[in-house]
Amino acid sequence: MRRFSDWFVYRGEYLTFASATVLSLILIFSNNDPRLRTIRSYAFGSFGYVLEKATALQRYDHVYRHNRWLRKENARLMLENTQYKEAVYENERLRSLLEFKAKSQLELLPAKVIGEEENGFIHSIVLDVGENSGAKKNMAVVTSQGLVGRIYEVSAANSIVLLMLDRNFRVGSMLQRSRIAGIVKWESGNEVVLAQIAKRSDVSVGDAVITSGFSTIFPGGLQVGKIVRTSADEQGMFMTVVVKPAVDFSKLEEVFIVKMLPAVMAAGQEEK
Repeated sequence: MRRFSDWFVYRGEYLTFASATVLSLILIFSNNDPRLRTIRSYAFGSFGYVLEKATALQRYDHVYRHNRWLRKENARLMLENTQYKEAVYENERLRSLLEFKAKSQLELLPAKVIGEEENGFIHSIVLDVGENSGAKKNMAVVTSQGLVGRIYEVSAANSIVLLMLDRNFRVGSMLQRSRIAGIVKWESGNEVVLAQIAKRSDVSVGDAVITSGFSTIFPGGLQVGKIVRTSADEQGMFMTVVVKPAVDFSKLEEVFIVKMLPAVMAAGQEEK
């Protein structure tokens, strides 16, 4: 009983205020005076307005949180989808490379492109293999689509490949259909030129161009590209033959280094 009286004394002011408030409300809402009815109406309207805004704010907060979750989930699904597609594309590339390696009679060393350089007329890529893996200067570099270039610089762990789209690159080539031989070289853009082709040669747009094999670097029969257009200078002896490379150099990721030519291997066996 003592504790209750102490509690009542210390909190008497709060109880008095609460009692007065409740009594005032009872008097206001029980009185039919027109002025009080107006006040009650205004109070109820204000309360309803505040309640409506509070409810709308609560709904907005819920929608905001839900949309934020949806955006996060959408980003996660997009990332998973991108990773899935990348895995599919990588499997397709690797399957194509493995099929090419299995069918090829060449000794091939797989390599991954880890860098590229395009500085003026210099076009090259960097591979993740070097002398430690058997790569050597001037070895040919290919993909399952065709010829890429040749190694012109090699270290213990890396190799730099001079691409076919470089002014210093040359390769003996021929038309697969008519067997007319020439020299493939780069002049500008993403195309190469088959040079030293006589005007009246049997050349047609769409003809495939392959390596001739008249080289100690490049084996014969590698796809170089296809002829896209020709032109002839009335004053000259040769025609201009423009070739679109078989390889898309903007999408190089995995390549093969040709470690040894079949002819060289056969000659070594004969010497033994």
